[in-house]
Amino acid sequence: MFLLNRAGWTFMEVDRAFELAPSTASKAAGYPHLNGELAIAKALKTSPSQIWPSRFDASGKRLKPQPSQNYKPRRRIRHCQKRRAA
Repeated sequence: MFLLNRAGWTFMEVDRAFELAPSTASKAAGYPHLNGELAIAKALKTSPSQIWPSRFDASGKRLKPQPSQNYKPRRRIRHCQKRRAA
């Protein structure tokens, strides 16, 4: 995420600084994850509703349930080694 890099943070550093499980912050960048969103917002010294306006209503309250367009499909790694001869 550009804003984190510009502020001198990485997703791993956010996870460690806010005592989150590994890759929680990076998951929050792609799909709604409350703890990750809060940690990233604190690291950037802003509110989560300013970073992800589609996840919050006009008053700044988090949408529950989240709209389906807020979820990006996860990339799948496909290995083709089974088809190749060893």
